[in-house]
Amino acid sequence: MSEHPSEVDFLARVEAIRARDPALSPLAAGIVAAVSQGIASDSRSFAKLFGIAHALVLREINQIAGPDAPIEITRRDARTQRTHFKLTVKGEPLCRPLP
Repeated sequence: MSEHPSEVDFLARVEAIRARDPALSPLAAGIVAAVSQGIASDSRSFAKLFGIAHALVLREINQIAGPDAPIEITRRDARTQRTHFKLTVKGEPLCRPLP
């Protein structure tokens, strides 16, 4: 398993993503950063790792998912409401390191 980035690196990535797409909320940029860095690729893992209510994470994922959005929902578990997601073609450039 790869080593996770430091908190400072993660927060820098979140800020870089927000600079590239100011319409994203800090939570949305955090979700995009987490999936791009391999930290979390589902809503429950993200919510648990960051201590955020799962309902808030689900709401944010639903707002930033779609064909022209940074993430795409790949699977939903009806029983647990766990939602799996991945970066889209639009999301990948948001996550590139700044020059």
